[in-house]
Amino acid sequence: MSATVLVIGHNSGLLDALARIGTGGARVCLLVEPSVAAAYPGAFEHPVVAEIRTSRYIFDDEAVEVGLAWHAEVGFDAVLPGKEFGVRAAAAIAAAAGLGYPGDTAVAACTDKLVFRRLLAQAGFPTPRFRPVTGPGEVADFVRDGGGRAVVLKPRNRNGSLGVRYIGAAGEVDRAWAESVGADEGLYKPVDRDIAVWFTYLAEQYLAGPEFSVELLVAGGEVVFTNITEKAVGRLPWFPEMRHRVPAVVPGPLGAALTASGRRLAAALAVDSGLLHSEWRVDQGRVYPLECALRFPGDRIAWLIELAYGINLAEQWLRCLGGIPTAVTAVARRHAATVFLDTAPGAVVAVHGAERFAATHHPHELSLPHVGDRLGEARDSHSRAGFTVVDGDDRGAVDAAIRDFTTVTVETRP
Repeated sequence: MSATVLVIGHNSGLLDALARIGTGGARVCLLVEPSVAAAYPGAFEHPVVAEIRTSRYIFDDEAVEVGLAWHAEVGFDAVLPGKEFGVRAAAAIAAAAGLGYPGDTAVAACTDKLVFRRLLAQAGFPTPRFRPVTGPGEVADFVRDGGGRAVVLKPRNRNGSLGVRYIGAAGEVDRAWAESVGADEGLYKPVDRDIAVWFTYLAEQYLAGPEFSVELLVAGGEVVFTNITEKAVGRLPWFPEMRHRVPAVVPGPLGAALTASGRRLAAALAVDSGLLHSEWRVDQGRVYPLECALRFPGDRIAWLIELAYGINLAEQWLRCLGGIPTAVTAVARRHAATVFLDTAPGAVVAVHGAERFAATHHPHELSLPHVGDRLGEARDSHSRAGFTVVDGDDRGAVDAAIRDFTTVTVETRP
């Protein structure tokens, strides 16, 4: 298929997938924050990107006017959020231009975790105890009201596990609040204004148990594709995602419950057309929705789906938004995984074992820190040190690659 696409916010995984679309492919017009483009000249060029323009889109409506004017010139076939902060602008442009988008209910709920919690509780989903909070005193009250049981503090309107903090006791609240509020956006954040003034927060009951994501494609209100991704999360008190596997290998009843819950979620959000990346925890046999994004999944999950199922998720996303008859019948015939390095903070002195790992497993991607790099604690998706993407004919081959990746070590000094 061929399409002219407006992408709000740079996302290398999405651009790579759009570049892999077949005959005609995609022609991408990329919109980035002005101060980010100025700070990183040339960083957002890509073979699939035909033109780059700038406009504020993070907690700012400027991008809607700019995007619609650009659409009048070019005639976009679809508008895609490249970043979480681009979801609202992309939806507003698409709606005003008469293009496919998920719908207002889904956009409101998937860009504010409090709205999401309230909507799903009303729809009858299992829901942990929760409340909005504006400071450490309210978090302490929430902990006390729950009998001192563990809670999670999280921003309502950020992504990538930024600022998501476990609190095991009331005595941890002040430090947890300061660390959550102080979580840094990392590279490619606006430098012309402080976006932190827009962040709001939520406290909720901590759920133990395994975590999964469910990716869904929806066309005309019908779910046309479902995938379950198995996740591994790092050490508390933070929740960095350290491994993803596609397809998840789970007992039949749990797989059925996750699939059915994903479909119920799409219905509860009144999704018309689009891509959903939803996250779930299984606690004491119950499947709890954690959050949902209306964008391309991060951490190479879409690539894992492509490796396992043989479908380009970006292309199918465009088909759904464009109203092109879509019936994704692919089944996973291979296994794939993204695995992240677990490193000690400090300055990198050496990296060991990478050549042996690459020669043995031929990874699709191997990203490692360099000598002299300074590494912090892995707290979120922005602070992990490196990763690999591997696949294999069966689960055993991927198991072996995951196991051997632990022999790739990063030597650091304080």
